[in-house]
Amino acid sequence: MKKVMTKTELKKQQTKTVIELLQNKFGATNFDDEGHGYFTFNVGEFTGHLERRDFRVMICEAGKLGPGFPQQEYDIRDAAEVLEGQINKEINLLLG
Repeated sequence: MKKVMTKTELKKQQTKTVIELLQNKFGATNFDDEGHGYFTFNVGEFTGHLERRDFRVMICEAGKLGPGFPQQEYDIRDAAEVLEGQINKEINLLLG
């Protein structure tokens, strides 16, 4: 008879699987359990934020920028937005 996982066990397994995806596919490092419902991590020079509740990832550098910033800042933001989109797409595919 197959054992059915509790919600807590399922969430732990999903968390482990998502972190492994981030490490193996995106080279994520420096995972830190912030204890506030999310993990922080790095992908290269970008800082990520992984929500425990829905496994949504936000890249800090993907924030909105108004006018007047150097082009380099816009380029960093654009790259962060692309990375954030790729990561969230892969997590959605993984967890279905």
